Amino acid sequence: MMRLFSILLLLAGLLVAGYGGSRLLEIYNPQAKGLAAAPAAMDEAAPPDDAATEMAGASETEAMEAAPPAEAEVPAPKPESMARSLPAPTLDSEVFNGESAPMDEPMFSPEVSPEIMASAPPAAAVDATAAFVDSLKTVQVAHETPATAEYKRPFEAVLAIDATGDSTAADALPGHGVIEEGTAKVSKLVEARLSGSGFAIKAMTPEQQTISPLTENTWRWSVTPLTAGSQELTFDIYAIDDGPAVPLRTFHNTVTVQVTGLNRAIAFADQANPLAVFLGGVGSVLAGLFGAVRFVRRR
Repeated sequence: MMRLFSILLLLAGLLVAGYGGSRLLEIYNPQAKGLAAAPAAMDEAAPPDDAATEMAGASETEAMEAAPPAEAEVPAPKPESMARSLPAPTLDSEVFNGESAPMDEPMFSPEVSPEIMASAPPAAAVDATAAFVDSLKTVQVAHETPATAEYKRPFEAVLAIDATGDSTAADALPGHGVIEEGTAKVSKLVEARLSGSGFAIKAMTPEQQTISPLTENTWRWSVTPLTAGSQELTFDIYAIDDGPAVPLRTFHNTVTVQVTGLNRAIAFADQANPLAVFLGGVGSVLAGLFGAVRFVRRR
């Protein structure tokens, strides 16, 4: 309640102070009242804006009637109309002094941008690729691997290519394992590779050979299995030209590696920790000596 009363008292004090200040200005500065009244008097003396506009319009009309008629002036063409009257330049012409003249050099067609033309392979590269493809010859291919193999016991893998015109290349294989046949396009110089993550592979014949038109070309590898289970061998045929080797054909064979008999002990020794094998051997020797000493004492 006291707070509300204090606010009302403050507002009343502000009103009283404002009224007192205005009265003091009227008493001690009477010129301000006369200056405030002057603009009002000037506004009353000035004619209304509409009347002044009508008077100015009437005077201009009288002056135009008194003046002799002048010849009609042709409006000057605007820059936009001049630009429209000129023929638009085309892709095959240039504009010289408002006239079109044929260009000496042809421009790019709007359908093909310069970026697309720049990214396209040069004609020489296309011709070289077409010539390389035309030089390839379709031949008979056969490859042989065993169906099963033993751990750490090497076997032979063979690939044969027949370019003599025969209907098969299998007659160039040993015929002791699984034989698969197919065809491939090859160049005059061919490189054959054999790969497999679970095998140690050693080439027994040159990997690059010139294809003979008289007899079969054969590639042989000595393959040693390093992992038990079904393992995959891959034959890759490449064309050798002036540039890098070009892949031509890939064949896949699956060989099942078995671990039996002595190979099991070899596999255990290969996979075991050498320190554990040594300690196991020392323990076995000590156990044997201890048994022999007890047997001698009993006798």
